[in-house]
Amino acid sequence: MRRATACALLLMLGLALIAAGCGSDAARRQREQEQRAAARARAHAALVARQVAAGRGLFGAHCASCHTIEGHVAHPTFIESPIPNLDEVKPRQEYVLERIHIGGYDMPSFDQEMTPAQIEEVAAYVANVAGSRVTDTSSSEASALAEGRQIFAANCAGCHGIAGKQPTNRPEQASLGMDFNRVKPSQRLVIARITRGINEDMPSFRRRLTAAQKHAVAVYVTATPGR
Repeated sequence: MRRATACALLLMLGLALIAAGCGSDAARRQREQEQRAAARARAHAALVARQVAAGRGLFGAHCASCHTIEGHVAHPTFIESPIPNLDEVKPRQEYVLERIHIGGYDMPSFDQEMTPAQIEEVAAYVANVAGSRVTDTSSSEASALAEGRQIFAANCAGCHGIAGKQPTNRPEQASLGMDFNRVKPSQRLVIARITRGINEDMPSFRRRLTAAQKHAVAVYVTATPGR
């Protein structure tokens, strides 16, 4: 009887030691995974920091004559231009790369002016620095959000993509409009464009929409996911 009890105790002790060892191994593996993930994150952050630093100088040499960023004004404010102030928009990095590669409205391709590495650096700089005046929409503006969705569908969806949808106009017309799936603008920029329009490319809605309706559209555009 005593021998059986002692054997049972030894068996239980052995199982406990095995379980503790397995738990220790699992905890060690978890720590190692977390350490590797943290190391990858630090390496990526360091890479981005280097790209942003290099991209700032390249942007100054190739892009600053047309694009305002970090408060450095590229052109007089009285000139109406479709070129956005990059402090007023937050573009995705892949969108910046696309614009650099193929050009855009009144913008040439820079494929022959910069190396692929330099293009990546400029895109990293713009994606990480642009949008300093872009803020999130307040959660208290739900009614404006709903109204803005309706007004946008009736007046803006032909030329502007949003919420994962593409513009409904013909490609050559729609291509002139900012794609809100990939660029988040500030409410101030949206209201300014609605009010003034852009030369012959975008009509002014000054007399077609009230101030409250313009604000509602700006709320909808800046709050809608899909960027």
